[in-house]
Amino acid sequence: MTTQLLDTFDVFLCHAHVDAKIVEVLGGKLDEAGLRVWLDKWVLVPGEHWQQGMARGLDQAKTCAVCVGKDTPKGWFREEIERALNRRTKDESFRVIPVILPNGDSKLIDDFLELGTWVDFKNGIDDTEALYVLVCGVTGKAPGRGPHIDTGKDPELAPLRAKLKSIRALRQERLIDDDIALEYQRRVIDEIMSR
Repeated sequence: MTTQLLDTFDVFLCHAHVDAKIVEVLGGKLDEAGLRVWLDKWVLVPGEHWQQGMARGLDQAKTCAVCVGKDTPKGWFREEIERALNRRTKDESFRVIPVILPNGDSKLIDDFLELGTWVDFKNGIDDTEALYVLVCGVTGKAPGRGPHIDTGKDPELAPLRAKLKSIRALRQERLIDDDIALEYQRRVIDEIMSR
């Protein structure tokens, strides 16, 4: 039962090889926002079957963010969206979010345009509003009136963020039991709330 907690990710970042660098930056921002991110470069073990790892990663995630940049092949994007939507037919709580990277083409996501369910980083990867909308989508919350996420700039919270990040890393490496990790997280959060 504890293995299930360890093998769950908040978001699977799906991207074409040409967009790998910018998607890794985006993954870092989502990680800093406290989300468990599945990114091939971070999770796949060199030498193992990557296709199986990718399929397992999609199955372990609660959300799939399909990233499209200016050089992303249209056929690849369509195929990945379909793969993610197929997963959604099996699990209604699974979310699929098209993400337009800087200089990306919104024409690739025409099926989603009428729903308004995409995230557009047209103002650059540091766009706080786009990041906020993406975090809301990944967590399944309505964005409301605007960005309210903590971008990690508060220097007083930096040590606490580091503690939470280290707990997550220990859990991922299965070096500590989930019960211990959850108790430690509770104590760290209590410390944050008492400030």
